[in-house]
Amino acid sequence: MADLDVDQWRNAQHLLLRSAKGARRVVCLLEKGEVVKCRHTHGAEVAQAPAKVDDLQAAADALYEANRETADFVLVAERDAMDEYFAEYQNAWQADEDLDVFVSRSWSLLRDRYSSSIVTAPEPADQTLGLQWKLGASHDDVVAAAEAFVAPDSTAVLAVHDEGALWTSLILRFDGDRKVISIGTADPSLVDIHGDRAEVTQRLVTFANGREGKVGLVVSATRDAAERFLAADDKAAVLAELGDDFKVERVG
Repeated sequence: MADLDVDQWRNAQHLLLRSAKGARRVVCLLEKGEVVKCRHTHGAEVAQAPAKVDDLQAAADALYEANRETADFVLVAERDAMDEYFAEYQNAWQADEDLDVFVSRSWSLLRDRYSSSIVTAPEPADQTLGLQWKLGASHDDVVAAAEAFVAPDSTAVLAVHDEGALWTSLILRFDGDRKVISIGTADPSLVDIHGDRAEVTQRLVTFANGREGKVGLVVSATRDAAERFLAADDKAAVLAELGDDFKVERVG
């Protein structure tokens, strides 16, 4: 990571990431179906807290419906399963693999082996727990997009604008295998981030060429358009609707 501006980086995280740690949540831990803990992380009273659970997903769904005004999600899990999952998660790391491959494989355990003993509502556990990308796409989809749009040994620039200024940016340097090897943002002390969107984006591209070199892909969008695109399942359809508010250009 290089040249990270605090405001730009914070806004990038707000746009792209969702953290379970910061969410309001009800946690219900079980021991062979008996409830040993059912609490709200922010101290709110838990409505309709069960004493015993037979069907974890049904219990999670019911708890969420009863507490949806005060909770972003509900976790219902067997305590032993949580201990086993985290031990397996920590022991699964292989030194020669990419971090995203390790994380993707680890989350897949929640879809498979632990799908009935660690559950969340309203979304599945593998889409809720930990730190999640708000991309509206799977890991495989993101890899496929990089293969399709990013040239080997090149730099991609993301510029998101709001209220006449660059709201956030990312400068991503890819190696010959299209793996990200450097992450940066605009530096407002070196790049004028205020003004016309096209002009600001061009200044950012010039800055990125000077820092990382060989910019090959530029994505420029308004904040509203970026949020709509990321939330969409049918990205091609939304992209067509957004028009100039979300532009993807190959350069060089």
